Amino acid sequence: MVSERTIVVDVETEPGAGDAPAAEGWRAAVAAAIDETVGEREIDADARYQIEVYFRLPERGDSPPGHLNDLVATTIDALGGAIGWCPRRGRPHADDARVDRLVAGKRTARGGETLGARVRVTEMPRGTGRPA
Repeated sequence: MVSERTIVVDVETEPGAGDAPAAEGWRAAVAAAIDETVGEREIDADARYQIEVYFRLPERGDSPPGHLNDLVATTIDALGGAIGWCPRRGRPHADDARVDRLVAGKRTARGGETLGARVRVTEMPRGTGRPA
């Protein structure tokens, strides 16, 4: 889904984080979902963003696996098609300095749910500090 200021994608593959082999597949899946949803577009160099990401993870023991901060960082790295690429590092690293607000959560996938995450990227109006 895309509105004037919001992009929402549901990435349906097991999330990976950090330097783990699954992380590259996760980054690629997130980037592909963004590209499929928005295609090529101009990104305002002064835009600021709010990112919301909610992970659906496999059950391992008594809680979902993975450190939330690592899952979030790996996901944001792949959002360059939505928020722009890092001017110093370039692809495949998104310009995470443009993210002013972050909301994230993780839980075990419920019966029948696909592993993955719902990602919402909202461009924030200038000077308000609030999403549109």
